[in-house]
Amino acid sequence: MASPPTSCRLAVLLLGVLCSAAAARYAPADNHLLACGAEAPAVLPDGRRFVPDSGCASTRLRSPAPTLSSAAPPGSPPPPSPLHASARVFSCRASYDLAVRRRGHHILRLHFYPFGPALSASRFHVGAGALLLLHNFTASSPVVKEFILPVDSDVIVLTFVPDSGSTAFINAIELVSAPEELVGDIGTLVTSGGAAQIDGLSSQVFETLYRITVAGRKVTPFNDTLWRTWVNDADFLVGTDSTNYKVWSFSGRIAYPKGSRQMTREVAPDNVYSSARSVKPGANVTWGFPVPAGSRYLVRMHFCDIVSKALYELYFNIYVNGNLAVKDLDLSSTTGFLAYPNYIDFIVDVEGEGMLKLAIGGLKQSRSDEVSGMLNALEIMRVSGGMDGNFPIALDMEYGVSKGIGEFARSLLCGFIFAGLFVALVMLVLRLRTELRNNGTSWSWKPMDSGEGKLAKAYQLVPSKADN
Repeated sequence: MASPPTSCRLAVLLLGVLCSAAAARYAPADNHLLACGAEAPAVLPDGRRFVPDSGCASTRLRSPAPTLSSAAPPGSPPPPSPLHASARVFSCRASYDLAVRRRGHHILRLHFYPFGPALSASRFHVGAGALLLLHNFTASSPVVKEFILPVDSDVIVLTFVPDSGSTAFINAIELVSAPEELVGDIGTLVTSGGAAQIDGLSSQVFETLYRITVAGRKVTPFNDTLWRTWVNDADFLVGTDSTNYKVWSFSGRIAYPKGSRQMTREVAPDNVYSSARSVKPGANVTWGFPVPAGSRYLVRMHFCDIVSKALYELYFNIYVNGNLAVKDLDLSSTTGFLAYPNYIDFIVDVEGEGMLKLAIGGLKQSRSDEVSGMLNALEIMRVSGGMDGNFPIALDMEYGVSKGIGEFARSLLCGFIFAGLFVALVMLVLRLRTELRNNGTSWSWKPMDSGEGKLAKAYQLVPSKADN
């Protein structure tokens, strides 16, 4: 039997690889993709399809006043993304009710693209449930705000509140279930007094500020199973002599511990672990990131030893804002293998100038004269428990008051109905007893067989789910 042509075999092999890659992609239980104000779906280069917010079965838009669907003015330059071609504009408080299939951590991305002067002048607040996410927010240029938040209800209420005399707007919304391993509960709190373990991180809300791939090419949502973007670190190197570090690129296979619930490709894609910047013994490599002062931050540093020829060759220190966070770090003792990814979460409070500095310091006890320590990627997130103490309460109470009034009105109406039925039933029984007595007939109540409760079930009162 003749073998198939080589081109056919290659096509079949390529198809199999593509199918395997597609099957391996993360499939979130909740995957809300909304193109706000759009009249037709918007399809991104990574294949995701955003549906118009006005016709989504699992989403409800609530507003006491009409909302506006706005499009980019004619003759304006083409938007950088299909999601930027339209927007939903609010003149008063409005909210989206997003149904949740699986509780737990979710990734929320809010897309803002002010394609007109009116949108650029908008000032507003955004909340999720009782938590304030954005306060006095304005968008003068395209921006995506990403949050990772715990969800313990079956509906997320995403609320937009315009500032007095202003409007609010949104171009697109993503709400995606996050894998369990994405958010850990334990980190290392770094202060001038030392480093100590801290827990309770899984109950916090995080706002992503930076997602960096060290010495590597930009990673787009097309190459990330959670549709994240990672940018190169070169612009953030500060006070570092280029002779103190070396850039590495790895073409081998990144291995993950079998059955591990902590490290998977959803934590970070292979691409960011395939590059690194190493430091020489006795030298430092430092990165600096402008951040809002007066906040607490989570710093996740990703490591994958792609530079060593054998185990136990690298020993280095980690510094967070000039304070020693980890002393004599040995990646081999942590993973037990080369090219095995790992990360460490640090918590730090930033005051003063609003600059977050991270550094790796090489130690001379390393076995190589050229390489002592390394870093593959890092993420910086602001820890948010509610940025304004009053607004989240007012936001929640406003929703709660309207909800309470509606429930009270429904309860009052039901009470009147039941009272009327009860009075009618009493009058009917009294009339029947009077007629029977006048006819000289006596009667009494007797137990009746209702067919194993079928009659009772047929008349069982089931409260309806009325809209608030």
